[in-house]
Amino acid sequence: MSQCCPPVPSGPPDKTPPPTRPLPTAPPHRSVPPADPRRNDRPKPPRPPTGRPAYPGAKPSICEGNFNTLAVLRREMFVFKDQWFWRVRNNRVMDGYPMQITYFWRGLPPGIDAVYENNEGNFVFFKGNKYWVFKDTTLQPGYPHDLVSLGSGIPPHGIDSAIWWEDVGKTYFFKGNRYWRYSEEMKTMDPGYPKPITVWKGIPDSPQGAFVHKENGFTYFYKGKEYWKFNNQILKVEPGYPRSILKDFMGCDRPTDRHTEGHSPPDDVDIVIKLDNTAGTVRAVAIVIPCILALCLLALAYTVLQFKRKGTPRHILYCKRSMQEWV
Repeated sequence: MSQCCPPVPSGPPDKTPPPTRPLPTAPPHRSVPPADPRRNDRPKPPRPPTGRPAYPGAKPSICEGNFNTLAVLRREMFVFKDQWFWRVRNNRVMDGYPMQITYFWRGLPPGIDAVYENNEGNFVFFKGNKYWVFKDTTLQPGYPHDLVSLGSGIPPHGIDSAIWWEDVGKTYFFKGNRYWRYSEEMKTMDPGYPKPITVWKGIPDSPQGAFVHKENGFTYFYKGKEYWKFNNQILKVEPGYPRSILKDFMGCDRPTDRHTEGHSPPDDVDIVIKLDNTAGTVRAVAIVIPCILALCLLALAYTVLQFKRKGTPRHILYCKRSMQEWV
């Protein structure tokens, strides 16, 4: 997609934020007491998973959604899911995708959390408490680095998404219901952060991806199977959102969306169609035999009628005499 946009304001307002609540924490793990051998209440084994089985090595369909993250890199949309990624252009998956992440970016693990293109044109990937910097497809020396090396205050265990606003030279990191601002020029976190994500009016908590559409001057936030269109001028989500990112960006509203480029069904799936031959044969016999009997009766009736009208034909009499000679 084309990537140029008019000037935008200097980013989200820096008004004094309301008190932020701490990030939610996982409840403490409760140990399960051992089962009493005298009672028949031993823990039941887990149920096997239901639904469609997963085929090892089978390529996923982009129309299934639920990606790890997505971003615009070099003016193309890149979509990441587990160990796979797609390139999307003009609402269409490019030929040959999805592709294995490690085939393209060697040294990058699967299941990344976020990615953005920084002011130097490098790709910055995040997973857990680490981040990687690639120049095109080459991992830069010394990486990965610990996330905390970006500056104090950033969540040490990972982020949900990242986006660089070129016009203000700032990168925004999102985690839960808060966000941080990073100076690409100074290589430090800006003071006064984190701030509540509600400053970006209308976007959801924990967005999974974001990118700036430079042609129309909007910022797009992604989560699950939906996206939000954020107006950079009034700093608010446009009316009518969220919408389906699968339909609007991936072209998944077409009838053939299950077989878009790069997706093919597994080769080791056997499709068995059972035909009930017995029932079909019985029905055929029940129809054909009465028809044959009816035709025989009609022929017999016609022959008797002809005999009564014209008498016995000569060739029949001759056949009768000839057969008598053989008896």
